[in-house]
Amino acid sequence: MFNNQLIKIIIIVSLLSGAISGIISLIPAVTFFIIIMIMFLAAPFIIIYFKSLNLIKDLSIDQCMITGAVSGFSSFIGFSLIFFPIAFLIHLFFKLESFIWVKVICQNLLFIIGIVFFAAILSGMLNAFTGFLTGYLYQSFRNK
Repeated sequence: MFNNQLIKIIIIVSLLSGAISGIISLIPAVTFFIIIMIMFLAAPFIIIYFKSLNLIKDLSIDQCMITGAVSGFSSFIGFSLIFFPIAFLIHLFFKLESFIWVKVICQNLLFIIGIVFFAAILSGMLNAFTGFLTGYLYQSFRNK
């Protein structure tokens, strides 16, 4: 099963991948695509990456679901910590219309914290499901 060290590594790698995604998504044309990828595909990438490094020895479905939930939540938090402040500053200084929705959201700090926390929980649940699918497909292909 999991130990505390592996959970910490999953959180750190997920935060880093979310932060990198937040930097990439500052390009307005890819923002929506990156958010959808974080919401659904953070877990399969983390699970496959950890399996290739042999940090996860045996992929059971419950391990994949836990990894998916933790990586989905952490990656969206990492994304939000980078994307929202920088996009808000870009909109303030350069008046780009593509980030006007960020200005509207960031005007109320409690609102943005609630939205980010809700979206992170949603990302955790969706990534738990894609982690389940990853574990199920891994086990079904391994048995054949």
